Amino acid sequence: MVTLWLGCTVFAAVCTLALLLARAAERRTGLSLHQPLHNHSEYVRYMRDKHDLNAFGFAQQLPRHMGWPSAAGMAASSLPLIGGAVFLLGPAAAAGGPAVIGIGWPLLGLFGLLTASSAAAFASTVPTAGGCYHWAMASGSRRAGLWSGWLHAAGSSLLLATTNLYLADWMSRTVERHFGYTGGAGLFYIILLMLIITQAAAHIRAIRLLGRLMAWTAAAQLAAAAGMIAILASIAWPGIYPFAILAHASPAWTASAPPDGGSSSALLGFLLLQRLFIGICDGAQAGEETRNPRIALPWSIYLSTAGLAIFGFVLFAFIILHARIGAFGLTAMPALGDWLTDIWARWGQPCEALFFAMIVFLAWANGASALGAGARTLFAMARDESLPFAGKLSGVSALYRSPVMALVITAAGAGTIALLAAAACGAATGGSSLQSQTPQLVLLSIAAMHAAYAIPIGGRLWRTLKESKDSKDSKDSKDSRLRTAGRKRSKTHGPWELGKYAGTVDGVTVCWLAISAISAVCLLKPAALLLAAVCLTVGAVAIERMHRSLRRKSPFKVVGSMRFGKRSMDECIRIERKFPQ
Repeated sequence: MVTLWLGCTVFAAVCTLALLLARAAERRTGLSLHQPLHNHSEYVRYMRDKHDLNAFGFAQQLPRHMGWPSAAGMAASSLPLIGGAVFLLGPAAAAGGPAVIGIGWPLLGLFGLLTASSAAAFASTVPTAGGCYHWAMASGSRRAGLWSGWLHAAGSSLLLATTNLYLADWMSRTVERHFGYTGGAGLFYIILLMLIITQAAAHIRAIRLLGRLMAWTAAAQLAAAAGMIAILASIAWPGIYPFAILAHASPAWTASAPPDGGSSSALLGFLLLQRLFIGICDGAQAGEETRNPRIALPWSIYLSTAGLAIFGFVLFAFIILHARIGAFGLTAMPALGDWLTDIWARWGQPCEALFFAMIVFLAWANGASALGAGARTLFAMARDESLPFAGKLSGVSALYRSPVMALVITAAGAGTIALLAAAACGAATGGSSLQSQTPQLVLLSIAAMHAAYAIPIGGRLWRTLKESKDSKDSKDSKDSRLRTAGRKRSKTHGPWELGKYAGTVDGVTVCWLAISAISAVCLLKPAALLLAAVCLTVGAVAIERMHRSLRRKSPFKVVGSMRFGKRSMDECIRIERKFPQ
């Protein structure tokens, strides 16, 4: 019980810290020179955002169609609250016991909030489609940008493949159990392919409609969470709510203990829930499609993460506490997703169909968010000529206003990973092996995404510490003061920042990202570890070759500002004439 109360204390600290950091960011935003221009026309606000992008050396090719609601929906869709309850909560609790919620989730929420704060500050400073790729270039070097960009693209593909695998498996099993259609492996593969195709088609041909749909995802997640709590409360009422269950760390409580057990199982359960937080920065890739991105993007990233940490604890704890109560009690934790679906059947088939459609939509939106983030990273790297076939990958359709080739390549890569994983796990035999092997893809995505985030945040922390050390060691000479002032002037800052707390937050975030990435690698099975090592070696060779070729080109930084592209303002305007807003 002591550890459970410690977890509750950490959760209370998360709620308090969320308010304190938000207040600090709001105060710094008010002191900045950034003007929201609320009293001006939409054209004036658009021109401000366009010229801001032109200052980085990029033309406004993508449509600036997303406001604050769409940006918040994009960030919320990358954090799968309801999908996590259906797909990941059961396997996580089966591996580590209910303590992964009572103790683990508050810790995840704490570090997730700190990571979101560091990412939000970067999104306010460099609001481009490159995301952490450009963040790493701004805080470090071109080589750091290449590593961060490639890791993020690989992690996004793994996220998309994993999400679609979980969703296709759950949909095929639900259709077979509730509708009596036994399609077998053929049904699974058809659903998997349709998910990937529809996600890519929505990004290519209906990007504006997708932005509007994303605006509804946050409300849909809250409605689904409230519906789950209401249904569970009605089933168990009146009943006893054994809060002490959340202190059980033994998987034996779940009646389905994994064969290995031990601390590795608890760590696996902890990292499976970590999957819900690794989409924190996905919304940042929409920087060139969001109005007033220096304010809208950071707040959407920060508030979505804070909402996930707070509401996720309430929802998941409520589900775990009710899982063994009443005639509809659960007997095996891995079947938690099926149990959540079955309890809606007592309210009638229309209610069950509505829940099924809502889960499909929210999980599909999560996959679409991962696809968009990975494709825009490839698009940004190709636009900087940092990829092979850059001319093709950086192309934007004048008709659909989307990076078509980057989307197709990302969807094809993720689809290939999903199909190979399904075939290797034996989806044709019912998919039992699929549910046990898919966590390996989750661990790979955690390692790749956390490494991609750690590179730019670590670079900014190193620069901050170096500037602090130089300022302390320097004497009061005029030349020394001028050098220090010049370095500070050349470093850009966004309007959303944490001020004096920024260094501490970045330091804790880098340590957390490194530890969680290493832990994920340590839990990989030999086959997955060997495959990851081969891919990393090939990627390292390709990155070094590309970096050598890029060193002979013009630098990407200009003194006094941050500039990534080589195009002048006139060149940007000529390009933008083909893409009228």
